[in-house]
Amino acid sequence: MGAFTIEGLIERLERLQACGPIPSDVKRGEVLGILCPRGQSRKTLVAILMTILFPVPAFAETSSLAILGDLGDVRRSMGIIFQDPSLDRALTGRENLEFHARLCCLDDRTRERRISEVIELFGLAGVADTVVGICPPTMVRRLEIARAFLSHPGLLLLADPTGGLDEPGARDIRRLLRQLNRERGVTIVFTTHAMADTEEICDRVAVVDGGEVVALDTPETFRAIMTVDDALALELDDVP
Repeated sequence: MGAFTIEGLIERLERLQACGPIPSDVKRGEVLGILCPRGQSRKTLVAILMTILFPVPAFAETSSLAILGDLGDVRRSMGIIFQDPSLDRALTGRENLEFHARLCCLDDRTRERRISEVIELFGLAGVADTVVGICPPTMVRRLEIARAFLSHPGLLLLADPTGGLDEPGARDIRRLLRQLNRERGVTIVFTTHAMADTEEICDRVAVVDGGEVVALDTPETFRAIMTVDDALALELDDVP
């Protein structure tokens, strides 16, 4: 499926006349990918999910994400990883974790234990005491996810989790997210324009166009849709 564009998938799905609001029935423990083109609409969607903007009516009060509930409780229940790096590049990885743990109001003993835990869990021992500004991009991304996991959130919300990484780095992050989901039971919701992200780690994928979901199903279903009647005919000239 990765060979197809989002626009091509949306065009194919629109012919099926499948559309609806942004999904609010995220299941506990699942990985949901929201596949949408780059642009302001994706930034707006992420801002709504992060409770920065007030939700549109499509988000139900019964949502398992509790978007319309107490905002303080909602924010404490999620770990957020932004699209652009937000670590202090002048500090070491450990110092960034320490700073964030204090913002989470973790006491001294818990803070020390959680920092040691995420350094081991996310394979950061080799860069924990290195200034972030000189760390490899994949390790920076791992560190950002580790920082979000310090508070043991039930939900991880990511914007473009593999953006800016080379393919080996992107595969590494995808494996890491799936590991968190399977071994720790963390619910993961992320926006992306990369089909490989949704195909490799998602339980379900929502395809968003024009502010609406034009399809919501499993990666296997989308793969089947894209391959039906997609035979490729080649016509070659005779070679002397």
